[in-house]
Amino acid sequence: MSTTKDFFVKAVNLLEITKEEQRKTIEKVAAMMGECMKENGIVQLFGIDHGRAFSMELGYRAGGLMPFHQFNTKDLALRGVISEEEYQREGFNDREDMAEKLWDLYLVEPTDMFILVSLSGCEGLIIETALQAKQKGHKVVAVVTKELSDASISKHSSGKKLVEIADIVIDTGAKNPDLLLDVDGTHKVNQIATIAGNVIAQMITAEVYRYLKEQGTECPVLLSANIKGADVHNKELSDKYLGRWNA
Repeated sequence: MSTTKDFFVKAVNLLEITKEEQRKTIEKVAAMMGECMKENGIVQLFGIDHGRAFSMELGYRAGGLMPFHQFNTKDLALRGVISEEEYQREGFNDREDMAEKLWDLYLVEPTDMFILVSLSGCEGLIIETALQAKQKGHKVVAVVTKELSDASISKHSSGKKLVEIADIVIDTGAKNPDLLLDVDGTHKVNQIATIAGNVIAQMITAEVYRYLKEQGTECPVLLSANIKGADVHNKELSDKYLGRWNA
């Protein structure tokens, strides 16, 4: 079997397992998100390292839903809150003190909820963000690789992990370490957690759409710029959340 086909087969097999094992959980998350959107809330997305791909998969794209906003640690440097040097410093993602600084950059309303994404869910920054969200009364969903989380040590001063704080936990189903392919019996290569995360993100979108339609609620779906009238349609949707989705 070629390595191309081997990877594809292994990836599809894992995604099939993840789909079956996480389907009910994804439906619960979708219902939570649907209720959030019905109340004019925004889903706040925050991904650490490769977890950012999940946020990018959902945030403001054609065929997706409008009410998303992305927490992005780069904004701390871009907006002059900290220096580029400090941002690039090793261990930045474990800086608990950065959570409040990051939060203060954005307009977060009481009706908002959070989806926090990390391979391990053990970084100090994302754990502190989750704790602050819970303290302020927001719902929190975690997307992690559970096997890696179980094997990792929390970098937060409380000793807690993201999975212990979240209201709902979605598991990517990837293994620890996140490697799929053994090419020559020497080294394993190819990751799947990010791919699984992006598929889960799209499954969530589909479920939120179904949930809102069944509730008789209009779905805030963004249109492709190639479609006539899309700019007007998208502006009407986004103007409702001005200063929030593009904070």
